[in-house]
Amino acid sequence: MTVIATLTVERPSGHWFDRARAYEIVVDGAVRGSVRCGRELSLALPPGTHTVRAKLDWTGSEALPVHLGPGATVRLRVEPRSARHAAGRRYLRLIRLG
Repeated sequence: MTVIATLTVERPSGHWFDRARAYEIVVDGAVRGSVRCGRELSLALPPGTHTVRAKLDWTGSEALPVHLGPGATVRLRVEPRSARHAAGRRYLRLIRLG
């Protein structure tokens, strides 16, 4: 029996920036899916430590190390920082919930 863990990334609907665009979710250097405004993405991953980023075109978030225990669920939120960060390399922000 293979034990997996779950990583869930939510994107709140309250932000107007990029409302019509999806943010790519990158885990350990590979795009694993995307999340649209007001939605969430759940990924089944092997237990252990993973590096997670959110990406949009030329910009994204800082890499966030996340440890997933066997059978555990970790929740993250992705959101834009602000209009003044739009031209920068760290326009998006990943926040660990709970």
